[in-house]
Amino acid sequence: MDFQINNNSENKSLLDNEKKEPRLAIHSFHRYYGKLIPAIPSAFIKKYTNEGDLIFDPFSGSGTTAVESLKLNRNFLGVEINPIAQKIATVKTSPLKKETLIILNDRLLEIIKNNDFEICETDFPYVQNRDHWFKDFVQKDLILLKKCIDYLFDNDIGENIENKEQYKDFYLMVISAILRNVSNADTMHVFPGISKRMRRLEEEGKIHIDVIASFERAIKKRATYYNYTNHCCKANILLGDSTKIDLSQYKDQVDLIVTNPPYISSVRYIETLKLEMYWMEYIKSSDEYSCLAHQMLGNDRLQKKEYETIELTPYAEINSVISNMETIDKKSAKIISEFFLSIEKVIENMSLVLKSGGKVVIKISDSKMKKVKIETGKFMTLIAENYGFVLHDVFLDEINNNSRSLTTARNTYSDIITNDYIIIWEKK
Repeated sequence: MDFQINNNSENKSLLDNEKKEPRLAIHSFHRYYGKLIPAIPSAFIKKYTNEGDLIFDPFSGSGTTAVESLKLNRNFLGVEINPIAQKIATVKTSPLKKETLIILNDRLLEIIKNNDFEICETDFPYVQNRDHWFKDFVQKDLILLKKCIDYLFDNDIGENIENKEQYKDFYLMVISAILRNVSNADTMHVFPGISKRMRRLEEEGKIHIDVIASFERAIKKRATYYNYTNHCCKANILLGDSTKIDLSQYKDQVDLIVTNPPYISSVRYIETLKLEMYWMEYIKSSDEYSCLAHQMLGNDRLQKKEYETIELTPYAEINSVISNMETIDKKSAKIISEFFLSIEKVIENMSLVLKSGGKVVIKISDSKMKKVKIETGKFMTLIAENYGFVLHDVFLDEINNNSRSLTTARNTYSDIITNDYIIIWEKK
């Protein structure tokens, strides 16, 4: 396999030009670390597909590719294992009307202003160390918002609105979107944490939290986001594991795949949203949290018994890296092995759904574990060749430090990423 960087790629120029275009406001609906930049799906959807075509992303995240597909009048199919990310993406791509949201905003704010709801202990969700993360009045205001939303949609407007559940989900996801801002956690940090900066600001009396005002600003602002599509196409974002989900009903139906897979043992993405997942009750116990984290691709939270046996892949080059790592650190060897065995299942699903002649556009980076370089993009391409793909193009895409959210070194054995590969395969 000839995996050589194309320094004169026309696709790189295409992408660089697309980056100069303004991005849709709806991409800012909810905090989500490690987002795919909108220019990547936008550029290649325009190049490789026509209106009405079907775009697929097996790692949908918060829905960047989904949004860009609808913007360009393409249909979208996605898979996402993180339930709150799947809900964020679904809300962002729901056929909501700005005019309806404005009417609902006014009615909901009126209910909030005149409410007389009682708050009971049973109303509070399970959040590990809840009082550490949220002030008492913040917790009560968040519960109050949820009760007012329930009242609006279950009693007040009744059946007088089309797509009622989709509009209700909009308001629930707005609560999730403001949650970090009204918590005690430092919003400048990737992972939830009460920093020295926050403690100092608290002591100086410079932290002023107003949950209701934050919610009001957020719903009014986000109502203006829903003007980017004419709703002629649809997005279907499935909650599930891309390594296991049955996609046989979509065989040979997809025109283009655009995706950004997780990196090997990189940022624990689930941890960046743990407060939102607990408070919005997508997970209801510490065990549920651990179980979901364990299922995610690139998971590095392994017990010793889990890496006593290390399974090799069908690929000699990858096995060489695994075997070498096993002499350095068995846990890391297991992580690498699991990653590529899982990625192979995802690639098999890609081949299943993609039409002959269709393209796959992947943003991925090499990784380092225990100072050993893992050529992730090259190894994924090696696997892809076994499933009917050929390498069409590969070029480097420099990461803009001004827009970087994940600036910390990833674990004790990973480096900050300065460049990604953009890899394009074609299904023969």
